[in-house]
Amino acid sequence: MNNIDYNIFKAIEQDKKLTEIYLGYQPFDWFFTTAKYSATCTEAVEFTLFDKTICGLLNIESSLSFEDIGEILGFNVIDNPSQKKYKDYAEYEILRDALQSLEEFEMITTGDNSYSYCQLTDIGKEYFQKGKKFKVHTNKRFELYFDNTNNEHSTARDNFEFLKSVNTEENLFNSRIDYEDEQLLKSFSENQIPEIYNVERMNSFKDSILIEKEHKSTTLYAVFLVDVISGKYRTLVYEEFSKTINDYFSTYLRNNREKVGDLFSQVLQKYSLFQNPISDDFLYREELIKSQKDIERIIVEDKNISEEISKNVNQLKFIEPFMFIDRLDTIIKNSENEVWLMFDKVSKLLIETLSKVIKNINDKYLFIYLPVNDGLEVELEGFKSKVSESLNSYLIIGNIDEFNVISQKTNKTSIYKKDSFPLKISGKSIKYQFVKKYLNVDVKGHIETFRRDFANEYLENISKETDSLILEKVNSDDLSNYSTKEIENIDFKIRPFYNLSEHDLILNEIKENKTTLLNAVKKARKKKIETFIDSVFEEIQGLDLSDERKFKTLKSKISKEKEKFEEQETSLFLEVEKKFLLKEKEFELIKKRKSIIIDTNILIEEPKIIDRIGSLQNIIFSAKVIDELDSLKNKSETKVKAQDAIREIRKHQKKGNISFNSSKVNNLPDDLDKKSPDNMILSVALQYKKRNPILLTNDKGLQIKAEMLEIPAKTITELTSLLSLSKKRRTKNRKKL
Repeated sequence: MNNIDYNIFKAIEQDKKLTEIYLGYQPFDWFFTTAKYSATCTEAVEFTLFDKTICGLLNIESSLSFEDIGEILGFNVIDNPSQKKYKDYAEYEILRDALQSLEEFEMITTGDNSYSYCQLTDIGKEYFQKGKKFKVHTNKRFELYFDNTNNEHSTARDNFEFLKSVNTEENLFNSRIDYEDEQLLKSFSENQIPEIYNVERMNSFKDSILIEKEHKSTTLYAVFLVDVISGKYRTLVYEEFSKTINDYFSTYLRNNREKVGDLFSQVLQKYSLFQNPISDDFLYREELIKSQKDIERIIVEDKNISEEISKNVNQLKFIEPFMFIDRLDTIIKNSENEVWLMFDKVSKLLIETLSKVIKNINDKYLFIYLPVNDGLEVELEGFKSKVSESLNSYLIIGNIDEFNVISQKTNKTSIYKKDSFPLKISGKSIKYQFVKKYLNVDVKGHIETFRRDFANEYLENISKETDSLILEKVNSDDLSNYSTKEIENIDFKIRPFYNLSEHDLILNEIKENKTTLLNAVKKARKKKIETFIDSVFEEIQGLDLSDERKFKTLKSKISKEKEKFEEQETSLFLEVEKKFLLKEKEFELIKKRKSIIIDTNILIEEPKIIDRIGSLQNIIFSAKVIDELDSLKNKSETKVKAQDAIREIRKHQKKGNISFNSSKVNNLPDDLDKKSPDNMILSVALQYKKRNPILLTNDKGLQIKAEMLEIPAKTITELTSLLSLSKKRRTKNRKKL
């Protein structure tokens, strides 16, 4: 099989039924000519609005002057102040340009440069009737394509312009055409060069002169598909440049029975006859027919078409060689653990296919046998180099005389082998080679023999490389830098040979060295994690519950460090994560806490307000409030309440449930009285602006000023509702200070 075969198969794959067998191809030549010409070309130009209008006027009047035309059009093209006419230079230039254009196309004749009179010429009258004006190009060049094989010149440019071709001598095909016959040229020019020749657009040429011509040929490929049921064949033509089937060439060939029959005979010569076939030899047809019907049903149902068709094809027991190569990667992907690939013939295509396989498939072992091929020494050496660089592939190049591809799935072994079956064509049967899939085959003995072949080829070098890798890592400065997965896979390439008893001494030593290294790496990584966790514990202990940025930084730090380690190691982070989670909950509670700054009048109304609010909130007293309470305990009407309030404050001060702060009046706006007691309390509230402040006060004026400075102000009733506090009976005395 070569690349052309494979490319043809890919081109026909979507169109070909499973019951159609790709028999092969036969190249044939197609002749065409490219010719370059020079001619006098006439190009039709659409009338502008001015063209139509001016020619229409001159068609009615025998002659008109520049001024007459301007006046009819309503243009101001003359200066005559006495008649209140003033020249519009823009309109003057527009009309002059229009007349000049008509003159250039020889449609009008004029008396002088000032267009004192304008008349339509005979050509102008003709053009006016046609509604177009015509530009003449002398010695204009163009190129035409001639289809010498089929004489279908109209589509020749489309079919040949981008084809790979070679120059050829004059022959029977290209010499029968008169390349200087202008009528012949015009018969197909409209399709090839519509910009030069187009009857509808009135583009034309005359007096054509042949400058040069080149006879060319291109190689096309007649492709033959045989129906396994009827034995009839159909023909397609493959074009190599586009890598597609070309309908034009295919139709020609199908209509030329003698030629296609000759090409088909040449393809059949590659096959030998199948002598005396019996009915059992044709059983493959039943499977292909059944699979084709299944595919047609899937297409009709229109459900997961691509997936279902692929599944159907993968289950085939009889596979065309081209389809087998195309689906080799899928066959390998569907196998488990190991695949054995033994080929009795090698080609560039096979090497390219296997190169892609070893690059894209890394989760199973690939053992490859390829035969010696003197013509492909460079390609085989390159492939051998790629195999040596891979972690899962092995290659033996030798005297291989058998084709076997062995795969395993769920303890079932399948083997693909080449086998010849009769393919009936016109009453005769030829030998056609399918790749046949045999299921549930016992090939354990063969596989063990194959394994020893590869062990003898590879084991010495792989064991040295593995020992060297282990030693290099053992002597490294920090074992924690290696992942356990990396160490576990350090012997990946040698692993398929561990059960070979004759190599126990070497293999057991590698196993022991790997185990020792793995334990050392696990220990180093665990110590690294523990060191990190200890440092995090210290940071958690020192966390300021009010610093949100530090919380986010520490959380990100733990997460990033955890990502560096493997899944089985993440359990070591559980304790520190729990500790951080508890601290984070504390932080969230702190974030939700209100900073309540209590005014003096609230304490006189409700001395036990601290108990009412509870310990979940941050309660702050201004030094000014304490000062005011101290004064109020000396007044008879507030003495009891003030003393009770002072006692409550003192009690909670000892418990550490409250905090005190002094005023910073410089934080207040300039237009507020900085000596006002209320404003001093307000300045304390401003210090908690970023910590959910609430100013608890009954003073309406203070409430207004607080909210003006974006500090929420609440009464006891409003705070009770906001914080869902318990509703205790309050004293009836709510005297406002």
